[in-house]
Amino acid sequence: MKIQKLKADNIDDIVKWCENKDADFLNQWAGIGYEYPLTRQQIEKRLSDGAEIYEADSDDKMVGTIEIITRESETGVALIGRFLLNPELTGKGLGTQVLNAFINFCKTEYSIRKIRLFVFDFNIAAFKCYKKCGFSETETVIRPNGWKAICMEKEAE
Repeated sequence: MKIQKLKADNIDDIVKWCENKDADFLNQWAGIGYEYPLTRQQIEKRLSDGAEIYEADSDDKMVGTIEIITRESETGVALIGRFLLNPELTGKGLGTQVLNAFINFCKTEYSIRKIRLFVFDFNIAAFKCYKKCGFSETETVIRPNGWKAICMEKEAE
């Protein structure tokens, strides 16, 4: 699994992965980062504004995308999110592979010592993936839309 900055050529894949999905799907994986419906221009704008969006490649093909939302160099803590896999590839353990590769990337490239993320309580597949990767629950936050977001953390070993 190779982690690298999102290439412009792959932006349309992210938009395609969200086609035929509703606003709740977009909100579930992207939070307030994007507006429904997702467009290439929104992703390009976030990149031009400095968003740290990465892609995960397997066999030279993008299989997922993930973002470092905040990174604190003095504490070594990063908040990650906006983790999305190619929907044709879900349910096969790929999420675990991508997330573990991304954690290792963050540790190696940015000296990150702790990773934090939020997952909605109804997103059972993502929650299980995070638990399998060693994340632990730290708190629950109610978002403005009423959804329960579980904060999870993991030391980057």
